[in-house]
Formats: sequence, structure tokens, C-alpha cells
Amino acid sequence: MADRPQLFEQTSQYQHWRFTRASLAKLRAENNRLGVERVLHGLRQEAQVGDQETSDTRMAEATANMLTPEEELKLIDFYLKMINVYVTIYRASKLLKPESLDNVKATAINFMKRFYLHNVVFDYPPKSIMLTCFYLATKVENSFMKIEDFIRPLAAAEAKRGSKTQTKSEDVLGLEFIVIQSLQFELAVHHPYRAAYGFYLDMQTFIDEKDALRETYDRTSHFIDKSLHTDLVFHYQPSQIALGAFKLAAKEKDLDIDLYLTQRFDARSLELLFTVLDEIQDGITTFATTSKEEAQAIDLKLILCRNPEKNPNSTLYKRTIAVQGDVPYVSDSDSD
Repeated sequence: MADRPQLFEQTSQYQHWRFTRASLAKLRAENNRLGVERVLHGLRQEAQVGDQETSDTRMAEATANMLTPEEELKLIDFYLKMINVYVTIYRASKLLKPESLDNVKATAINFMKRFYLHNVVFDYPPKSIMLTCFYLATKVENSFMKIEDFIRPLAAAEAKRGSKTQTKSEDVLGLEFIVIQSLQFELAVHHPYRAAYGFYLDMQTFIDEKDALRETYDRTSHFIDKSLHTDLVFHYQPSQIALGAFKLAAKEKDLDIDLYLTQRFDARSLELLFTVLDEIQDGITTFATTSKEEAQAIDLKLILCRNPEKNPNSTLYKRTIAVQGDVPYVSDSDSD
């Protein structure tokens, strides 16, 4: 009789959201290609309902500024980092309990990363998607708040920095079903934090330096936080990422946890595990985040190549709404 799969292998995260590096790159490249085609198609449609000269200019600007898959990723990454900023805002306003912060943050980031496996920024710019993913994460992680309470700190922060636009509740709720559908209605997300705590408890049996171990565990969260922004979640199990983060923290604290590993794994398993942990550590330490300047430059290009079919400011979108009313959402994913 075949061995029963491990519990994590039975989850939707393992079965539907794991990719090889090659398949992930191929998926993103194909999404980008189809997104570019939709932008050009939308601009041709817009030309039929608008001024031809203006439409020719728009087409030329869009063609010259189309984002590459790499640019899309950079822009998404910048807004993923903004989730950390919003966590700070909600913590200060006491709308999120301290013990829920890590899971809400990690779930929001994961939702956003999954969303853009089946959608592109031409159709859905990341700022609004980020806020919707964040609000959805508060529900999933049992930290629900009323939409009015969710919006209030955002409005205060936007007013403080002199923003010309103000987030409204409909900006968040209007995209909620779109996000859920793109997530294939699979909202359970498993993170490395719990696994890291389990390793910490288990290591106490094998490691005598309890203070150093505690400091190492505390530092592990930093590396888990960094891992959330990488693609490691699509390649490895949460427990593997947790152990890779633990290894990085142990190096910083000059704590040897290999004795623990040799006690817990046989030689063959350990050989395979060390290869995986090396890849995870490399993925965390070499990941480069997007600077504000890079994001602003890409954002300016995006303004010129947004899909007019889904841009509320476009002539085509306004004409479509006037004639048909609300347009039902159809996911760009072939899997839906």
C-alpha cells in the first residue's frame, strides 16, 4: 500500500499553488503576452468611439511603454512591501491584535502574489489589489473589521501625506470578488511562522544554549518576513522555509543547529534537506526589493499602457458602462 501523503501535501496550497521555476516564469510570460494583446485590442476598440488622432497617439504611447514581465514583478513587489507599512498603521490604531499581525500580513502578501499569477497589472494596478488582499486577509485570519474601520486609518494616512486621492470603501469591496475568484476560492494559506515555533520548541531538547536559541528564534521571523516577498512560497513547503530562515538566523547568532538536524533526520534525508535549505537561504539573501524610484518609473509607464476596457478613466470604459451597465468579471486565468 502506498504511503499516505503528509498533511501539507493534502492542502490546496501544495496541490494548486506549487510551481517549478521554469513553469512559473512561463506562466508569467504568457500572462504578460496576453495582457499586452488585451491592451492593444482595447485601444483599437477605443479608437472607434473616440478621436482618431488622440487614439493614434495613445496607441503609440502604449506600444512604446508596455511593461515586461520583469517590470510587472518589480511593481508588484513594491506594493507587497507597502503591506508592511499598512500593518504598522493598523497596529498603531489597535485594529489588529499583535498576535494576528504576522498571519494577516503573510496572507495578504500571498493572496496578492497568487492573484498576479492569473492577472496582470495592465488590467488591475497593484495598489487597489493590495488593499483588497489586505482586507480579505483580515477576514480569513479571524481579524475582521468593518470596512469603515478599515478605511479610516487609510484616509488619515493619505490626508497626512497630502494625497490628491482618497481610498473609498468601494475601491476595496469592488475588487473583493475578483480577487477571490482569481484565488480559485482557495483562501487557506499556510505560513512558516508556526513551523518555526515548532522547530524552536523541539530544538530545546537538543541545544543547551537556551538564551542563544531564543535570540535565534526571534531573529528567524526577520528572515521569514523577507521570504514572503520571494517566490519561495511557490517552490517549497512552509516547514522547509522556516528551517532555512532558522539556519540564517543561527549563522548570525553563531549557533550550531546542525546537531539538532542530524538527530532528527537520517543521512539520506539530511543530504536532500541541506540542498533544499541552501536554495532557500540563497533565495532569501539574494532577493532584491524594488526601490521607490524604480516603482515610480514603472508606474508612469503603466499609466500609458493600461487596458482601457478596465480603466474607469478611459473613454471606452465609460462608454461600455453607459451602454451595458456593470461589466461582469471574467478571470484571465484558463484554470477558472
